[in-house]
Amino acid sequence: MYPLRLVARWTLTLLAVVLALVAVLTLLLRFALTQIDELAPRVERLLEARSGASVRLAQLEARMVGLDPTLESGGLTVTTREDDTGLPLLEVGHARMRLDTAASLRAGMPVIADARLSGLTLHLYQDEQGDWHWPDPADLPAALIEGEFDLSQMDAMVGQLLRQRAWVEDVRLVLHGRTRRLDMTAPRLLLTGDDRHAHLEGEVHLMGQEEATLQAALEVFPGPGGLRDFSAALQAEMKLDTLIDLVEVFTYGDPLQLEDASGDVTLWGRWHRGALADARLDVDVPRLALRRDDEPIVLEPFRARGQWLRGDEGWEAWLQGDASAANWAEPRELEDEKKPALPHFWHVRSDGEGWWLNTSQFELASLAAWRERVLLPEGLIRTIDALDPRGLVTGLGFGRRDGQWIAQAAVHRVEVSPLDEVPGGGPLDAWVEARDFTGRVEFIGVDGPVLRIPQVYAEPMALTHASGEVRWTYEGPRTFVSGRGLRAGWQGAEVEGGFGLAIGGGMRGGLGLDLRFRDVDAVDRPLTDWLPVDVMGEQLDAWLAEGVAGRVPAGELKLHLPLQRDGQSVPPRLRLDLAIEEGRLPFDPEWPALEALEGHLTAGIDTLEAEVHHAESLGIRGRNGRVSLADDMLRISGDLTADGEALRRYLRALPVDGMERVDDWRGEGNTAGRLELAMRLGEGGEDDFTLALDTQVALERLVYLPFDVAFRDLNGPLTWQQRNEEGGLAGRLEAGLLGGPISADIDTLEGRVELEGAMQVARLLEVGGVGGLGTRFSGRLPWRGRLTLGDSRNTFRFDSSLQGVAIDLPPPLGKTAGESRPLWLEADLDRERVEAELGGEARLRWRGLPYSDLGQGQLWFGRLPDAPIWPEREGWEATFYQSRLDLREWVSALTPMTGSGAETLSGAEAVNRLRIEAACLVGPREGCLGPMTFEARPRADAGWRVDLEGSLLEGHFDYRPAVDAALDIALERLTLDGLLPAQTGGTGELLEELDVPPDPTPLPAWIAELPNGRLRIADIRYQGRDMGPLTTRWESEPERLVLGPLGLTLGRVSATGELVWESAGPDDSLTRSRFNLDGSDLGSALEVLGQPVSIRSGEARVRSQLAWPGPPWQFALARSRGSLDVELRDGRFVQLESPTARLVGLLNVDNLLRRLRMDFSDVTGQGTAFDRVSGAATLYEGVLETNGPVRIDGPATTFTLDGTVDLARRELDQHLSVTVPVSSNLPLAAVIAGAPVVGGALFIADRLFGRVLDRATRIHYRVRGPWTSPEIKLETAE
Repeated sequence: MYPLRLVARWTLTLLAVVLALVAVLTLLLRFALTQIDELAPRVERLLEARSGASVRLAQLEARMVGLDPTLESGGLTVTTREDDTGLPLLEVGHARMRLDTAASLRAGMPVIADARLSGLTLHLYQDEQGDWHWPDPADLPAALIEGEFDLSQMDAMVGQLLRQRAWVEDVRLVLHGRTRRLDMTAPRLLLTGDDRHAHLEGEVHLMGQEEATLQAALEVFPGPGGLRDFSAALQAEMKLDTLIDLVEVFTYGDPLQLEDASGDVTLWGRWHRGALADARLDVDVPRLALRRDDEPIVLEPFRARGQWLRGDEGWEAWLQGDASAANWAEPRELEDEKKPALPHFWHVRSDGEGWWLNTSQFELASLAAWRERVLLPEGLIRTIDALDPRGLVTGLGFGRRDGQWIAQAAVHRVEVSPLDEVPGGGPLDAWVEARDFTGRVEFIGVDGPVLRIPQVYAEPMALTHASGEVRWTYEGPRTFVSGRGLRAGWQGAEVEGGFGLAIGGGMRGGLGLDLRFRDVDAVDRPLTDWLPVDVMGEQLDAWLAEGVAGRVPAGELKLHLPLQRDGQSVPPRLRLDLAIEEGRLPFDPEWPALEALEGHLTAGIDTLEAEVHHAESLGIRGRNGRVSLADDMLRISGDLTADGEALRRYLRALPVDGMERVDDWRGEGNTAGRLELAMRLGEGGEDDFTLALDTQVALERLVYLPFDVAFRDLNGPLTWQQRNEEGGLAGRLEAGLLGGPISADIDTLEGRVELEGAMQVARLLEVGGVGGLGTRFSGRLPWRGRLTLGDSRNTFRFDSSLQGVAIDLPPPLGKTAGESRPLWLEADLDRERVEAELGGEARLRWRGLPYSDLGQGQLWFGRLPDAPIWPEREGWEATFYQSRLDLREWVSALTPMTGSGAETLSGAEAVNRLRIEAACLVGPREGCLGPMTFEARPRADAGWRVDLEGSLLEGHFDYRPAVDAALDIALERLTLDGLLPAQTGGTGELLEELDVPPDPTPLPAWIAELPNGRLRIADIRYQGRDMGPLTTRWESEPERLVLGPLGLTLGRVSATGELVWESAGPDDSLTRSRFNLDGSDLGSALEVLGQPVSIRSGEARVRSQLAWPGPPWQFALARSRGSLDVELRDGRFVQLESPTARLVGLLNVDNLLRRLRMDFSDVTGQGTAFDRVSGAATLYEGVLETNGPVRIDGPATTFTLDGTVDLARRELDQHLSVTVPVSSNLPLAAVIAGAPVVGGALFIADRLFGRVLDRATRIHYRVRGPWTSPEIKLETAE
C-alpha cells in the first residue's frame, strides 16, 4: 500500500475517532446539562464550605446552544445564618452566561459571548479596625478585598476582560459602616465589541443622588497579534462632592477626615501592546476641606495635573499642583508665611532597584499633617511625631532603594518642639538624611536660634549662632540621638561639644552632655542661667542661687543625666571645671560675700572644690584660700589682710548685735589674719556653723569719731570665735590714748574685758568739747575699767583716784594734783542702770524704762540724799546746793563749756527739773545777797518756766522758743541794794556820770542769738525807796538790739521811750535813745533815784533824743549828741548849790542873783520860784547849744538864756537877759548894792517917768567861764 494512502487512512481514522469522541462528549455534555438542576444542593454545600455562610440557590439550569454551553441561574442568597436573624451577604436575582467555544479555543482562555446579570447586591461590613468583611461565621473571599497591586496583573486582567461580552444591570454595593449605611448602585454596566474593537462603559451612583459619582468608558483595539497585544484608551470622570459620604464611611476612625469637597477629577489612560503605557490626571477642586485630629486642613482652590509613563526599565510620573490658599491649624506665626502648604511639583520614578519621589518646597507643617497618608520611612515619621517640626522644606526626596527606606530633605528656618527628653529649638537651616531607622542632620542657626532642653535648662537658650550635626537611630522602641561638632554662641559665651540621648523601650535612658565653653559672664547674668537645673543637688543649687557669680575665661561641663523608668533611681553624674575671674562667692545670706575672686572651681553633684588665688570682701583681701562643699558642709579657709577702713566695713556687715557701733570708728594701718569657716547648708544649717578669724592688729591710728578720740599704735592679737549663734572676741591690745597708755585684755567668751590706762586731762577736756577748761584742769588721769559679760548680767565699772589731776574750780570741786579724790561709775547693762559718785560731793544715777527712750536720771551736787526716791516722770532731775554761791566764779569757770544757745539747750528736753539752791548768793562786791533758789521745769509747749526766789528778787521767767517773744521775764520784786553802791553825803552824782570812760565796745555776737522777749518788774527797791513798775520789750537782730516800748514810773513822773543798741562797724557800736518824761513833780523822780531834789514842779514835760558810742551803760553827755526839749510849770529851783541844780537850771542862777545883789525875798527863802520853764537845746560833741532862748518865767522876774555849755570842760558861754519889774516896793539900796549904775539909773528913771517904769526893765548880761564861778558882765539895759 502506498505510504501516502496509508497515512491518509490513518489520519482519517484518527479524525473519525476524534469526531466520534467529540460526538460522544457532546452527547454526554448535553445529557449532563439536562441533569444540572440536580447539582444545585451540591453547589450550595460547596459555596457554604468555601464561605462559611448559609447559601440558598433557587434556580440552576444549563443547555447547549449549538456548540456553546449556556448556564442560567436565579434566586441566589447568601446570609450569615439560615434563620431570619442572619445578615445578608450576597444576592443575585438572575444570571445567564453563554460560553463561546470556538473563541475560547482560539484565545486559550474562556471567552464569554453573552453574559447578562441583574439584581446583584453585595453587602460588606466594617470592623473596629476599619476593614471590610463578612460577619462571623461567614468568610469573605480574599480576592474581593485583599491583594497587592501588580501592574502586570492589571494588564492581564484588562486583556482577559476585553475578550468578554457582558451586560450588567441593577448592581448594588451596600456598605454597613460603624455609624451609618451607604448604598452604591450601578444601573448599567456594558461590555461589548467585535473583532475590530471592544467597548466598556458604566456609571456609579450613590443612593439618593441623581448625579453619577463615577463615569468611565474604555475603547480597545486589537494589535498585530490580536487582543494579546491590544491597544486601549480609558477616560473616567468623578464628581468629588458626591464622595463625601463614601469617604466618611471608608475613613471612619482615621485621623485624616474629608469634611468638604467640590470639583471634578478626570483620568485618561492609554494601553499599548497589551500594557499600560501612559496615564494622565486632571484635578480641579475649588475647595477641599480635611480635618486631622480636630485640626482643619483647607485647600482652596486646588488644581493638579499629572502624567504617568512607562519606560524600558520601569516607569516615572510627574504631578504639578497648586493650592492658592492653605489654612493649617498651626501656630499664629505660620499664618503670615507665603510658602506653599503642599509641593507644587512632584516627580516619582520606579525601576528594578525601587522607587524615588522628589518634591519642590513646601511648609514642613504639611508633612506632619499628611505623614499618615504619605509613604515615608518609619524613622522619619517617628522623628516628625516627636519633634513637631515647623519651617520650610526647600526640597524633599524619599523612596525605597535596595530594600531600604531613604529620605533626604533641605529645610530652611525649621523649628522643632522638645518632647519629653528630646531637645528642641530653631530656627535652623539644615540638611536631613534618613535611612530606615537612622538619620542625621547638619544644621546652622539663622536669625538668633533658640535651643530648648527642658531636662537641663528650664528657660530656652537664646543663641547668637549655632552649627553642628545631630544623628539619630531607632532600634525597635529605643531611640538614640547624638550631637557632634556642636558650636554655639550663648549669652556672650562660646560653647562647643556634643551630647547623647537614649530613651524609649521601657528601659532606663540617659542624657549626656560634653561641653566646653569660654568667655562666660556670670556677673551680669545670674549663675543659675548657665547651670543645669535640678542636677547639681538641691542644697548646691540653692546655694549657687544665693549670688555665686564670676567670669569664666574657660570651662568644661560633663553631665550624665539618667532618665528614670519604672521607679528606678540612678543618681546623675556631673563634673564642672571652671577657671574663675571676678568671682563672687557668698557663704551665708547675712555675711559678707567674697568678691573679686580668682581661682579654679570643680563641682559635682552636691560637691564643690575651689582654689582661691585672690579674693576680697568689703576691702579685706584673701589669698591661699580653699572652698569645699561635701555632704552639705561648706568650708572656707584662707589668709586675710586688711587696712583699717576695710576691717571697719567688714565688722559693720557682720550679723552680730551691736556691730552698728563700728560706724563710729575709723582706722589707719593694716591687719593680717586667717579665716576658717564651716557651715551646713539647708535645713538645720543654723545649728552647725563655726567661724574662726585670727588676726594680728597693727593699726597706726584708730579714731572714735563721736569724740574725735584717736588710739595710736594699736597692736596685738585678736581672735573672733563663733559657733552657731554664739561668738566672741579674745586677745590683748595695747595702744596710746590721749597722751597716755591703754591696754585691753579681752575675752568675751569668758565674759570679761579688762581695761587700764592713763590720759592727759587737757586732752580729755578737748575731746569733751570744753578745751577752754584746760587752764583749770591739768595733770594725768589714771583709771581702770572692767566690762563683765554674763548670761544674766553685763556690767561695767570705771574707777579713778584722780591723783595727779589738779582742778582749779570753786570749792568743793577744786583740788590739788597731789590730792586723791575717788571717782567711780558702775553700769548694769542688762537692767539699764548707771550710778556714779565723785568724792562724796556729787552723785548720779540713771535707769532705763521699758516705755521710754530717755529713762530716768538724777544728779545731786553739794548735798547728797540718804534715800532718794525715783521721780514719777521720765527724764532727768538735777539738784545743786552750795552754801556760798558766787555766780561770777562759776560763770567764769564754766563759760568755756558753753557754746551757742542751740548747743547749750541741746538735750534740755530730757530734763524735767533743775534746782539750784544757795544759802548765800555772792554779790558784785563780794557781799552776801542772801539766800537764792532757782528752779526750772519744762513747759508743755517745749519751753521752760524758771521760778526765782530770794532776797535779791522774786518772780519767774518763761522761755518759749515756739513763739516770737520767746523770753518773758516777770519779777514781782527786785532789790538793788546789793547790786548798786550805796550813796553817801547827800549830794547827787549825776554830773559825775559825765566822766564814763570813753572806750566803746562792739556789738556782742550773742545779741543775734538772744531771743525776743519782754521784761516786767512790779517793784524795784533801792535803799528803802520803791520805783516802778518797769515794762519793756526787746527785739534782737543780727546788727542791733531794740528795747521798746519802754516804760518806767519814777515817783510822779512816767518815762516812756525806746532804746536801740546797734552795730557801728566790726569794732564799735552805737546806742540811740528817745525818751519822754511826763508827770507833775520832776523832783519826785530825783528823789526816787536818790539824787538831791534840785527842782520841784507842778507839771513836767521833757522830750529827748540822744545817741552815744558804745553800749547803753557807757552813757556820757560829753560823747553824746541829740536834742532836748523841756517844759516845766509851777515850780521852784531848790538847793541851787548842788551840781544837780546847776545841771537842771542850765547855769547857776543862785550865784548870778547873788552877784547881782538883788533881794527877791519872796522867793529866795525856799529857792527860786518859776511859773514856767521852756526851751530846747542841741547836744553835739559835748557842747549843749540852745535852740533859741531858754525862758524862765518867775512871779517877779523873767530870765532868758541863749548860748552854749561845754559839758566836757564845764564852761559856759551864755547871754543872760533879766527882766525886772521896778516898783516902790523895790528897795533902792538893794538895787544899788547889786548894781550901782543900773540901780541909780532906774531910780532916776522912776522918778522922771513914774508908772512907765512900773512895767519892766530888761538887763542883758554876758556869762562866760567855768560854770561854778562864771564871769558875768553887763552888756546893755533896756
